[in-house]
Amino acid sequence: MPHSFVRPSRSVFVAVFVAALAACGDSDSTAPVTPPVTAELTVNAADAYSYVKLGTPASVVTVADPSTSNAWDLGFFATNVVVNGGAVGPGGVSAYCVCQNSGVADAALKDLTAATELADFEAVGESAIPADASFSSDELAPAISGWYSGTAGASAAAVPTRTWLLRRGTTAVTLGKFRVTQLADAGAANAGRVTFEYALQPAAGGDFAPAKTATVDVRNGPVYYDLSAGAETTAAGSWDLQFNGWTIRANGGVSGSGTMSALVDNSTPFDQISAAYAGTAPANVFKRDAYAGVFVSQPWYKYNITGTDNQIWPTYNVYLVKRGAEVYKVQLTGYYNATGTARQIGVRYARLK
Repeated sequence: MPHSFVRPSRSVFVAVFVAALAACGDSDSTAPVTPPVTAELTVNAADAYSYVKLGTPASVVTVADPSTSNAWDLGFFATNVVVNGGAVGPGGVSAYCVCQNSGVADAALKDLTAATELADFEAVGESAIPADASFSSDELAPAISGWYSGTAGASAAAVPTRTWLLRRGTTAVTLGKFRVTQLADAGAANAGRVTFEYALQPAAGGDFAPAKTATVDVRNGPVYYDLSAGAETTAAGSWDLQFNGWTIRANGGVSGSGTMSALVDNSTPFDQISAAYAGTAPANVFKRDAYAGVFVSQPWYKYNITGTDNQIWPTYNVYLVKRGAEVYKVQLTGYYNATGTARQIGVRYARLK
């Protein structure tokens, strides 16, 4: 298990020393710039998203609805890290990875600790802040994507050769298959009338029932569909898929409280996919709707780097998090606390600007 002990930062002592020297110097001399003060906190990301508001100091905050709140900057759940911007929330927060450890081999990565990587963190100064265009916010990464070809608009076309295997439930798991077969009256804002085909297991372990075809009209807003009932429903009802604009959401992950996940199959024709075939796909390769940003595209950790440890190993890369004119540097220093409890995220941070 990675060592998660963090020795106290030296930045506070450096700041005091520099300030003392400035006070003793000639009144006409230029005072040196005080380095940013490094601080740390631990975030409990065990059971649900925990939210952090960056500041001096930063703090864990309670957020009723993160999708409408400006009271948070970073969200943590298990290994997931999101920023309050883009598709996630209204905060306008974006991030950039300095990624100073991107070239570190796994054999060396396992020897890194929060203490050894403190110097790299403190070496990142205001000069490391890139142009605004280099920062990015999080966007939705739906489990069902790539179901149309071309640019979203009237010229887009369905891709019926691409089928998604569906998985629903946690104990009595039922499987299904789904594809989009036709688009009509599509425009820049939405896919118009979307025709799709699907088949489900009536019960776990059985064969697929005969395939069904349905059409939903998304020109007037989102449409929720219950595959088992074979009918449209509402957001408050029992739904499996939501059709909205040019996006199809599955009821699970960040899109809903359901258990729906999906896995794309680009090679097997829809008619040849049986329940037995779908059942050969491991559960862990199915995806739920998620948010994708810098902390996903350039992950803050690696998993099972020795091949047998089944542990989370921080990369100790430094990220810059931008909120308005303010920029903070952030380094995630651990996934386990001192007693080995998982999902206890160590966050090292300092304001640069």
